[in-house]
Amino acid sequence: YITLTALLLWTCGEEFQPDNPLDPETPDYDSPAVIFVASISDGDTLETETVTFGWTGNELVTAYRYKLDNDIWSAWGIETTATFDYLDEGDHSVSIQSSYLSGDTSSVASVSFVVDAVTGPALMFYPRRHLASVGETVTFQILAEEVEDLTAAEFTFSFDPVDLEIISITQGSMFTESGESIFHAETGSGTLSILTAILGGENPSVSGTGDLVTIEVSVVQTGETELTFDGSEVFRDPENNNISITETIKGLISTQ
Repeated sequence: YITLTALLLWTCGEEFQPDNPLDPETPDYDSPAVIFVASISDGDTLETETVTFGWTGNELVTAYRYKLDNDIWSAWGIETTATFDYLDEGDHSVSIQSSYLSGDTSSVASVSFVVDAVTGPALMFYPRRHLASVGETVTFQILAEEVEDLTAAEFTFSFDPVDLEIISITQGSMFTESGESIFHAETGSGTLSILTAILGGENPSVSGTGDLVTIEVSVVQTGETELTFDGSEVFRDPENNNISITETIKGLISTQ
């Protein structure tokens, strides 16, 4: 009787626990893992500025986080897909990570890719989109994209002056690095017109991609505000012939 009583007291005081698969010290422990399941492979070139990634983890994973390029990580969540839009031309990467309830995290998995969504010759805002707060000053460049023998550019874009205020306008480096040039900017009520050109020299034109102007704007109120070319834009070569502009890419500011 005494032996049985002691045994009962001992078993009631001890909690029986099987091997815990979340305990790294147990033989059944598997580290958290995560893999991409989307069709995009490392090094792919995408002809779109919007892309969706998907991923999955091993059985005990309960949360994931992700980030684009050098942005901050998303919050941990159960989502297994993410869509990124308004991607600029050039190199990008998406990174993902998974975690257990215990807090153990997987190694970071990443996919690198290139966006080549704009067909030149083109006139475009860079970056395509800013995420900003009211009162913040953001900077856009306007680029001539994939041009040949460009000597002059003239264009006007419009915006809502209730949402934005232009702070500064500066000539870009595309023409200034090629010698003497002219630059004229004229502001209206919700418009900005630019005329810029190379004035001559041995090589009175440039080719490739470069910035024509840099613009700083202050965000006045919340919402989404577009900066849109009005259709009058012109590129010219050294003989003053028009260069056909294939695309124009607007700018966007999203505020909260």
